[in-house]
Amino acid sequence: MRQRIRNILILMCVCILGIYFFQGYWLYNSYHIQLDQFNKDINESLRTAVFNKQFADVRRYFRNYGRDRDSFRIPHDMPPQGDMPRLRKRADMREEMLTDTIKRRREIRPGNEFADTLARQISDLILLNNLTSDSVKLIKLDSVFTAELHARQILTPYVLDTFHISFNGYNRESFRDSLRKRPPLKTSKIPFNPASNLFVQAKFESPLQYILAKMMWTLAGSLALLVLTTICFVYMLRTILKQKRLSEVKNDFINNMTHELKTPIATVSAAVEAMQNFNALNDQRKTQTYLDISKQELQRLSDLVEKVLHIAAEEREEIELFKEDTDIGEVMDSIITNHQLKAGRPVQFRYDNLLGEQSVDVDKTHLTNAISNLVDNAIKYSGDHPSVYIKSMLEGGKLVIRVKDNGIGIPKVYQENIFDTFFRVPTGNLHNVKGFGLGLSYVKKIVELHGGTIKVHSEPEKGSEFIIQIPV
Repeated sequence: MRQRIRNILILMCVCILGIYFFQGYWLYNSYHIQLDQFNKDINESLRTAVFNKQFADVRRYFRNYGRDRDSFRIPHDMPPQGDMPRLRKRADMREEMLTDTIKRRREIRPGNEFADTLARQISDLILLNNLTSDSVKLIKLDSVFTAELHARQILTPYVLDTFHISFNGYNRESFRDSLRKRPPLKTSKIPFNPASNLFVQAKFESPLQYILAKMMWTLAGSLALLVLTTICFVYMLRTILKQKRLSEVKNDFINNMTHELKTPIATVSAAVEAMQNFNALNDQRKTQTYLDISKQELQRLSDLVEKVLHIAAEEREEIELFKEDTDIGEVMDSIITNHQLKAGRPVQFRYDNLLGEQSVDVDKTHLTNAISNLVDNAIKYSGDHPSVYIKSMLEGGKLVIRVKDNGIGIPKVYQENIFDTFFRVPTGNLHNVKGFGLGLSYVKKIVELHGGTIKVHSEPEKGSEFIIQIPV
């Protein structure tokens, strides 16, 4: 049994750890996917911002110089024609980018000559009319870039960096690769002003807050799943251990009960055999003694059967209360009288009835049995000179019954368990007091069915006091 439980616990722990591992791995991958998406978004935002800023400049140039449907009117103060090749060489890549952009935005096919002419004329216009300083343009770009980021719900702080790159002796493919390469949290280098070989790049701080906001529901769901799985694991573990302990207690109960059943049966059998085979019937005194012993042992058997029936009914939750007006003083007198007769030794009883003749609405039979169990325990665990003090009163709208003894007491560590079914306080190898752990569980059941509570105050070697409180 223990080996089986140990194997189950090992398998459950492995499963829990596996769930945690795979959940963590999935969240790690989700984080990097969001990080890649963040890098794509900031690059797209910067490209869009540069595009919008440069075309805003073009529109401004249009307003300054005018245009018609087929051509642009070049201003009179353009630089000498000898400078055009140099400027054109600087703008080759930018012109190519503008052509591709216009084709994408206007959905013009690659073979359309109007797109090539328009891109070349716009490029010339930008190159020849660099009327605004780069610093002013960067300020405006920063504003446009911020707006683009906010549109994508990106609020991460950033810094715009500028670079001047020389085009002399460059290789087209390697140059493009160098522009596209970017470290984490940095955009690619985007051409900003071809006339001055100016490129711009944005550098961002940690996007952790942005990514966590994007993954909020994912993280919440994962956390809830892990917490629920852990709670289920702990609950299952506690249930298994509780069932294991209950199984052990039941085994002890069966062993103890078997011994208790055999003892009175053997005693009655011996008495009957003595009367049959040893002429005990001819001696009236011996006959009466054997009959008294047999009657006493049969009463023990009857009490045992009654307790087992009580606990069986409790397990099936078939106990029903039939409340009636009950004189608690009369109940206590009956209990004290019965136990004085059954104890077989002197018992000092004291009963204080603060209710007087006032009756209360309770189930007389079950409440009598419950209090009788408390008194029986008080006598059994009180040594050679038991003393039992009982007190009943009304307090705060509740019937309060106190049963106090001068017995061996109950260690504090066991006081929460004494009302569990079959539980008995461990006494080592001492078994001088017989019992099955049924009495107190029955008492608690009856009190709770009345809507009340029961608690205990006890110290080892100083006795115990049980306090019943029932609303009336």
